[in-house]
Amino acid sequence: MSQEPSRRRFIGAAGAGTIGTTVTVGCLRGSTDDETSGDPNGEGESDGDDAGDADDAVDEDDVDDPPAGEEDDAPSIDGGAIVFVYDDGPIEDYDAAFPVHQEFDAPASAGIVTEWMGREDYNGTDWMGVEELEELAAAGWEITSHTTAHTALGEFELVADAGPDDVRVYPEQRNHGFHHGHEIEVTDGEKSVRRTVVGSDHDDTGGYLEFDEPLGESFRAGETVERHPEDVMHAFLGESKRELEDLGFEVDTLLAPYDIADEWTIEIAREYYDGIANVRPGSMINDPDTFDPFETRRDYFIEFTSPETVRDELDRVAEEEAIGVVGAHTFKEEVTSDRIRETLEWVDERDLEVLTFRDAIMATAGNG
Repeated sequence: MSQEPSRRRFIGAAGAGTIGTTVTVGCLRGSTDDETSGDPNGEGESDGDDAGDADDAVDEDDVDDPPAGEEDDAPSIDGGAIVFVYDDGPIEDYDAAFPVHQEFDAPASAGIVTEWMGREDYNGTDWMGVEELEELAAAGWEITSHTTAHTALGEFELVADAGPDDVRVYPEQRNHGFHHGHEIEVTDGEKSVRRTVVGSDHDDTGGYLEFDEPLGESFRAGETVERHPEDVMHAFLGESKRELEDLGFEVDTLLAPYDIADEWTIEIAREYYDGIANVRPGSMINDPDTFDPFETRRDYFIEFTSPETVRDELDRVAEEEAIGVVGAHTFKEEVTSDRIRETLEWVDERDLEVLTFRDAIMATAGNG
């Protein structure tokens, strides 16, 4: 490979992401109680109708040919492709990742938490504002929703019985305790109650959510889940999209906080988005022939892994002509410009296309 990196070819004018035309950080893996969540709040421990009558048929001679070169605007994954999806929207996306991606003429997708935009020194981190996002979008980056407040989606099964007088429930994961003040629905499919989370911690039973008032009903472990109610989910997912679109960005995709995206999440997200970038974390390999953007595999390419593993996975992407989806939190100490550049060099050596998540979805439309 020459010392001067070759300019990465990426085709996707329909997803290029310029303001006014078309304009996309996940969360730390292992959203368990014992690991940092990546949350700046510091709370953490993923039919058409019939064609019509013949009289309505369109004469092929009356159909205009597409403009010259338009066929070439379709995103390409020949030989394999890589999608970079950065988490949360810290200023390091702009200061550290963006310049390196520009060196390789390679786009990426940036997951934005709308309530964090433009905040300075919020839990020790500055966050990109509109000006930075506009520059990313103008350079071909995709702006993707990361919800309004980085609040965990999904539902979690209770691991301990709960009685009418209890103000605590014990879910398999307490991600919904990382943010207080939001309503939670506790349901076994027959009865449901809504309560507001006011606390979360551990006791002798395990990790718990604490509510503002007793449940008033009994619920059995293994038969009950706790989750954000449907209207709250719509607020998290719909409002973030609307806020970003009101700023002039085209937002087609979602990055799920804490890498938590289950059937409950997907059912509601489909109303707003064309795909979720991190439904199945732990592997970057996606088969383009069967690609379902609501079953996307994504893995981290600096955190939680080794350079050797990343190179091996990139080899697989090239050999299988797959779509590799990778992510990083650029505010983390180990995620440096040099490490990002190193990865892009490996991508370049394997002649892999670099696409946004939106473009990967467009390139595989109809394959799954």
